[in-house]
Amino acid sequence: MSNRWLILAALTFARTVMGFQFQSVAAVAPLVIADFHIGYAALGTVIGLYLLPGVAVAIPGGVLAQRFGDKRMVLFGLAAMTLGGLMMASGDETLLTAGRVLSGCGAVVLNVLLTKMTTDTFEGREVVTALGVLITSWPLGIALALVTLPRLAAAASWHAAMVAGAGLSAVAFVLVAVAYRSRQTSSAAARLRFDLAHGELVLAMLAGLVWTFYNMGLILVLTFGPAWLIAGGDTAAHASAVVSLVSWLILPAIPLGAFLADRAGHPMTTMFSFFALGALAIALLPFVGGAPALLAAIGLIFGPPGGLIMALPGQAAPAQRRAPAMGVYFTVYYVGMGIAPGIAGFARDVSHSAAAPLWLAVAMLACAALSLAVFRAVRRTEAAV
Repeated sequence: MSNRWLILAALTFARTVMGFQFQSVAAVAPLVIADFHIGYAALGTVIGLYLLPGVAVAIPGGVLAQRFGDKRMVLFGLAAMTLGGLMMASGDETLLTAGRVLSGCGAVVLNVLLTKMTTDTFEGREVVTALGVLITSWPLGIALALVTLPRLAAAASWHAAMVAGAGLSAVAFVLVAVAYRSRQTSSAAARLRFDLAHGELVLAMLAGLVWTFYNMGLILVLTFGPAWLIAGGDTAAHASAVVSLVSWLILPAIPLGAFLADRAGHPMTTMFSFFALGALAIALLPFVGGAPALLAAIGLIFGPPGGLIMALPGQAAPAQRRAPAMGVYFTVYYVGMGIAPGIAGFARDVSHSAAAPLWLAVAMLACAALSLAVFRAVRRTEAAV
């Protein structure tokens, strides 16, 4: 397609908005907590509701796209994100929760389909470069939310932050509708097929756990890091800006780190090493405070394992059964990411320590390493059978 880079820009913008809207509640957390008189456990639950719908939506979303087309399903997802964002801005606690779930359903559809649409568009030409650009959009959206939304909420209200997410979703809807052209043919006969062997199912689940725990470690720092700094006396705007360094630095670290790790070989050793480095860096935060250099280092450390982890589900099953393996992989991811913020908030409430979510992030990286070790052992056993 002659306009494939324009299409990539539209799809990347849509995924950036998804990261922006995900972070919108955490970015204005003190105001939401004060307005609704809730604790951090309730706040974390609301944050997690954005990804929790993936448990039920991820696999059916892919099947529905086969029948109705990728573009239609993505536009449906962006419309849901727009409506959900407006519901969250209403100021009603029930509508805030319902809007978060609706927005999350739309975001899940995007997350499942945008990678496929990018691959289809580039048809093997520069597809690695295109996917590298697309993957960086999620942390970019989170970083933009951390930098802009606290200031917007201070100038107006936290409701304005929710409206901003809805408005950007509407812009993404228009861009995708205008830019994307698909040669996909839909099929009314599309149906769920789940034919993974037992060993393939186990490997897909373990790969999903590695990805889940890795992302939990990152998200807990980004989500609860600003509140931890605020508890120490920092302002909301400065705390969010400092923690956003993690997202800004991970942007170049993901594609560059994947490029270097791929050529260095020894992917398992590389992943284990960076999990250990990440856990050590996060564990140092409570002792040194919000040191910008350390937060920047965390962003750089989280980059190299990303592409290597994403390759794991491809090793779980042969090509003809890779689609259901990916469905299992993402379902595990959405379960973990949906409940992690609530658990972290509960840990903070019970311990009365703003650093509790950070220690949980350290534990998540240890769990990622353990899951990877089990994955390697099971794969060796399967290969020997």
